[in-house]
Amino acid sequence: MIPVLIEAALRSLLVGLVVAVGLRVFRVHNVVAQKAAWGLVLTVALAMPWLLPTVGHLLPESASIVLPAYPMTLLEELQARILAKNPSGRIPQPNAWAVPQGESTQVEESESSAQETVRTRPAKETQSTSAQRQQAAAPTVPITYSASSHEDSQRSQRPSRVAVSPSVVAWSLYLAAAAVLFLRLVLGLAATLRLWFTATPIPAHTMSCGSASLRLRTSPKVSSPLTIGSGILLPADYETWDEEKLRIVLAHENSHVRQGDFYLQILASLYASLVWFSPLGWWVKRELADLAEAISDRAGIEQAESRTSYAQILLEFAAAPRSAAVGVPMARPGSLSRRIERLLDDHAFRRSFAGNRRALAAVALVPIACFAATAMVRVQAASTPPSVATVLAAPSVRFATPVPAPAIPPAVINPGAQKFVAEATEPDPAPAVSAETESQNSIPFDRKLSVSGEAQLMVSTGSGNIHLTRGSGSEIHIHGQVRVNRDGSEEQARQIAANPPIEQTGNVIRVGQQHEEHWEGISIDYEIEAPAGTLLGATSGSGNIVDEGVGQNAKLETGSGDITANSLQGPFTVRTGSGNITAEQTGEGDVKAETGSGNIEIKEVHGSFHAQTGSGDIKATGTPSAPWTLQTGSGNIDIWSGNAPLTLDGSTGSGSVITDHEMLVQGSLDRHHIKGNLNGGGPLVRVQTGSGEIHVH
Repeated sequence: MIPVLIEAALRSLLVGLVVAVGLRVFRVHNVVAQKAAWGLVLTVALAMPWLLPTVGHLLPESASIVLPAYPMTLLEELQARILAKNPSGRIPQPNAWAVPQGESTQVEESESSAQETVRTRPAKETQSTSAQRQQAAAPTVPITYSASSHEDSQRSQRPSRVAVSPSVVAWSLYLAAAAVLFLRLVLGLAATLRLWFTATPIPAHTMSCGSASLRLRTSPKVSSPLTIGSGILLPADYETWDEEKLRIVLAHENSHVRQGDFYLQILASLYASLVWFSPLGWWVKRELADLAEAISDRAGIEQAESRTSYAQILLEFAAAPRSAAVGVPMARPGSLSRRIERLLDDHAFRRSFAGNRRALAAVALVPIACFAATAMVRVQAASTPPSVATVLAAPSVRFATPVPAPAIPPAVINPGAQKFVAEATEPDPAPAVSAETESQNSIPFDRKLSVSGEAQLMVSTGSGNIHLTRGSGSEIHIHGQVRVNRDGSEEQARQIAANPPIEQTGNVIRVGQQHEEHWEGISIDYEIEAPAGTLLGATSGSGNIVDEGVGQNAKLETGSGDITANSLQGPFTVRTGSGNITAEQTGEGDVKAETGSGNIEIKEVHGSFHAQTGSGDIKATGTPSAPWTLQTGSGNIDIWSGNAPLTLDGSTGSGSVITDHEMLVQGSLDRHHIKGNLNGGGPLVRVQTGSGEIHVH
């Protein structure tokens, strides 16, 4: 059974590798086509043990390679060593007192001469001579050796040992690991079904979002939407959501229901648990989950006012405590950074759903890879070679005339197999190191633009970095670096550098917001010098944003890069999918900072403050003059508020709440949840973390 599973797993892994390489070679970015391809790979992997016998009879016997059906036992290994030391096939002498080489000839000559003497001498003399010869030869060399009697004597002299076959050990290890993983899947599925059936059904007439055809239930045991089978499970506080948020959630989850993502995840988990030693199962499970979220994100964005508001909803659900159910949640912290990066990068988002002929190649790759994996050279199990015990059990072996050991039947040894083994034993040649490496050329350009009065600057780049520095006067200096990656065209990069994507309409300047969806393998880094009071908006798909004192009412967003800003005038908003945020405010105004999994550090906040991260830490200094809200999934929260009056409402799942100030506690004292007044009370500061510590300095 184990050889069949290993062979099926290896062939399925080959199918997955062919599909992965094909998707990259054909540059298939369409997520719908990618999901169809990986769904077919999962189907082929599940059916591979049954596909092999079906196509096995179609292959010619000459294409077979003969390999052992199972690992050799100790006796078979001993026989292999004996045959390796004696290529002639002769059995070595088993005891130290056996006849030395050269004496066997003398024994044979004495026996032949004795037989001639028997014919000429009288019977009495012959008998005495024969008796004397036997008595003289008896104490030195035994003429015959019985294997059965030798084995009996050896068994009586040493205790018996039970030999454990390596195949039994391998089978036991496989079953133990598969049983643990399968039991975990079954228990999780049972808990999910129990959660669904104990939830409260939501009547269709109570929903105002056209959800009459949806199966909806609500439960206080979940904190984020969940798809279970063909139904949707909502948290108990869904009634407090506004209409836009409810519409987005239902559109997203309904997309999971239409795609059957719950059942695909169950099948992928089943394959990963049964064939746990193959990386294909775990890889396909993650790929199907990520691609399903990308398709559902598109359905949710169609109901949202902007991509930023949709990303904010994802961050909110990612920071909430996770349920142990097996269903499909709306936001996972592990994949959130890639999703937000795709959302905020307009070029990447358009490319993910662009239909082209390359997308058809993704689906066509699977049957081609399946045929190649099942029609390749068949591995055939050989019959078991004769063991050493069979050779030693041969009756009455004479040491004086050694007999050749039984050879392995010729049918077992295939000429193709001998050639295969010979080639495999040769040392592999050193891999050729290509002198060509991935080049990344850079073509610069410079532009100076004049403005009169307050300028408005909007900068956008797909995967490049944005660096802003404070300038003086009424000029904006833009320095760009057009970078050509492996898939890009240097000629196109030169055309872009000659005519960079910069537009000016009065005091409004737009940089890098047009034609970027048609660029492949090309990115632009910007270094911009602008006046301090410029109205600023900067967006990058995956690069970093550094702002050194530029921006009034600034909005800085990046998909997965870091954001570093100081001396931002008035209110500002900073968002990133998975990077870190460090910012400093000058003056007063509302501050918003959000990231999927990075850390947040905001200094000198004088106004309302909203900070949210999926798993990072939050550090904030300032004087609350309006409500503050700080949320993190598992990180720590530190606040330096000086002697400012405030009302603290802090809660943590498994950590503790600590304050360095005297606090008038409202209600009962609880180290996991404290609400009270500091310095006489003031604006409400709500602090929440799933498992971290809360410290008010």
